[in-house]
Amino acid sequence: MSDIKTNTSNITGSESNGFTDDHIWLEDAYSRVKKSFDSKMLPHGLLVVAPELSGKMKLAKTLAKSILCEGTNESLFKPCDNCKSCHLVEANSHPDLSLIDRLIDNKGKQKQSIGIDQIRQLTSKLSETSQLSGWRIAIIASVEKMTRGAFNAILKTLEEPGDNTLLLMLANSSHQVPATIKSRCQLLSIRLSEEQLIPWLVENTQCDAEEAKEALERTHFSPFAALEQIQNQTVKQYQQLFDDLDNVFQTHLSPQEFIAQYSHLDDQLWVQLTNYFKQVQFSLLTTNQTLYAKVPKERPIQLYAELLDYNRGQCAGSNLQLKLQLEAILIQWFEIGRKIVHYSNR
Repeated sequence: MSDIKTNTSNITGSESNGFTDDHIWLEDAYSRVKKSFDSKMLPHGLLVVAPELSGKMKLAKTLAKSILCEGTNESLFKPCDNCKSCHLVEANSHPDLSLIDRLIDNKGKQKQSIGIDQIRQLTSKLSETSQLSGWRIAIIASVEKMTRGAFNAILKTLEEPGDNTLLLMLANSSHQVPATIKSRCQLLSIRLSEEQLIPWLVENTQCDAEEAKEALERTHFSPFAALEQIQNQTVKQYQQLFDDLDNVFQTHLSPQEFIAQYSHLDDQLWVQLTNYFKQVQFSLLTTNQTLYAKVPKERPIQLYAELLDYNRGQCAGSNLQLKLQLEAILIQWFEIGRKIVHYSNR
């Protein structure tokens, strides 16, 4: 399996542990998959959709572990944890389980996409005879990061998967997954709600309900990301980032200076910019007594849409550098603020 397994830093982290009743937001998804499995209606392709760090890898890996388990497991999602297969899954070395994610380049950074060669290698392995369990299972993280060629390469396996073959495809959003893929998979959306997540965060961090709610909103209701923010006290860091984006708007800070200051955030920088412009939109809609009162209401919406377009381009394999794209957005924001200051001082 070592020739297929790619970067597992996102797989062996907080999302990799087995399903437990502590993660109550997974219970509904667990029940739906178990019902399909018990009725022998489990699809060959399962598209699991939820925000990043919300538990979809946890669910997928535990499902795979349960199916591959050689012991006496009580039910699906309850592997024995003692047999050879369970130990191999935990070590990311089970010969019948392939874990696919974006590769790490020679500079130690994760690549922007999953390429066609990775998927061709995977489909070749899935066509081989199972070595231990009779099943062949693949978990593909960040499905929306696959190139067009990679999507095309996986189609035949989805159409003609062979017996006891399961493809677990994990995506943060289904909007960036082609219709040809979605139509060949059963969609499993993990349902996230304040009613479940706020008490869980309060119990696990001893924060108050309001702080838990704010952390969830900042992370698009991603429970583990919200947990990390609260535990690491990164809320203050992101508030400073938002303050500096206000400084760009007020022309106190140049776009280039901002990018240089926060370049270490990598993909999180894009996430926080989208959060910021959503907040600006909300401020304009709810009150006129804000820093952005003179900003045309459509401009933050346009900038937010451009950020989404840039991200789609990245997922499609665009060669444009993300930081240059973000800088172009910030230059527009800087110019909007500069014009407002100019005309206010006339």
